[in-house]
Formats: sequence, structure tokens, C-alpha cells
Amino acid sequence: MRIFAHRGNSSVYPENTMAAFRSALSVGAEGIETDVHLTKDGILVITHDEEISRVSDGKGQVKDMTLEELQRYDFGSWKGDAYKGEKIPTLIELLDLLKDTDLILNIEIKMGFVLYPGIEEKLLELIKAEGFLSRVIFSSFNHYSIALIKQLEPEAKTAPLYECGLFQPHEYAKTLGASFIHPSYRSMDPRLLEDLKKNSIGVNLWTVNDIQTAQYFNTLGIDGIITDHPEELIQALRRP
Repeated sequence: MRIFAHRGNSSVYPENTMAAFRSALSVGAEGIETDVHLTKDGILVITHDEEISRVSDGKGQVKDMTLEELQRYDFGSWKGDAYKGEKIPTLIELLDLLKDTDLILNIEIKMGFVLYPGIEEKLLELIKAEGFLSRVIFSSFNHYSIALIKQLEPEAKTAPLYECGLFQPHEYAKTLGASFIHPSYRSMDPRLLEDLKKNSIGVNLWTVNDIQTAQYFNTLGIDGIITDHPEELIQALRRP
């Protein structure tokens, strides 16, 4: 079972910063989950919310600011003085960090409260140019967005994010051409696994933060879990 660091090692470091991503690598995470937005000047940047005030000393929406404007703000101090000066990363910075590793990158396309026309095309252009297509899973709560990714690039791996009792998820995934489903772990009924496996649909669950739950899903043969506590779960699950 692959362990994805949710927004990097976000239980310790400020989420979705280069410090959190570097830590995820150092503790042995096998994947990283992150969130991508589009700036006013068309740059792919990494942060969770459409509005930056929760995780920075700035205010405003990503879509209304250029990269230069966004990088004036501190995205680390909210987590502690030790992280003062962390800047909003660009996606290319994260790709550069992962280039010489074998980690899988799960990119959540943020297309909910704010729409970013053209973000799918920009994502694919960058991911393909950097040679990462085989190592990326594109996920989103906006299933139109991942359907478009698959339409634009049939080789892309995609996954619908959801938090509900989805009926026959293996059939739904096939309508999207999705390689995976990404349900909340609370929505995962083990009885669904047989049909998912028969149809070669993988399952990555979010957000699993305790050892007992992680061990349970590991015994079921779940493909991956997304966690805020990668170091703790890696130590528990990889223990001899």
C-alpha cells in the first residue's frame, strides 16, 4: 500500500510548502498529494485554498494575483516562527524536487468555487514537457475537469475525488476513463473492492491519519492512503 504525504508532511511543516515536500521525501513517503491553482498571469502554483489568508500573511484569491504578488507573502509563519519566509511554490519547483526520485505525484486540480479556464491544458503541457506523465495521478472533485484531462491525453491517469456512498464506483470510474477512485476513507465500503479489482480500478483513500485505520485498509489490499502523518504510518506499516 502506497503512502502519500498529504500536502507534504503537513502535520509537522506548513502544508504545501517546499519544506513540507522535502520532509515527505526524507521520511520515506512513496507519493505526494498536492493542490494546484492558476495565477492571474497563468502560472501553476501550489496551495490548498482559493483564498490565501488561512495559510499566509496575505489576503485575496490566487486567481486575482500574479506569481510575483503571491510570492511577497509568507506561507510558513502560521505554522511557527521556524518556518517564517516559506513562499508559495510553483508546480515546476515540486517537479524539480521529485525529478530524481520514483515518487508518484497526486495533483488535485482545484476547480470548485473558482474556475480556472485552461488549467487542464497547462497542466498537461508542463507534466509532459517534464517527463512526468507516467508518475502523475490527476484528481479533482470537479469530475468534468478530470474527464477533460483524459480527453486531452488518453494516457493520463485520473481519479474522481468524492465523499459519498457512490453507487457502483467501478462503473462510474469507467465512464470517466479513470484509473483510480479517490474516496474519503469513511466512504469506502470493502464490499466494493471485488468489482473494482476485477475492472482494474485502483483505490487511494483520503485522509487516513491513525495507525489502526491504516493497518485495516492495508489488510484489505487498498492501493494507497493519503495521510497528514506519513512518518508515523510508514514506521508502523513498514516495521519488520
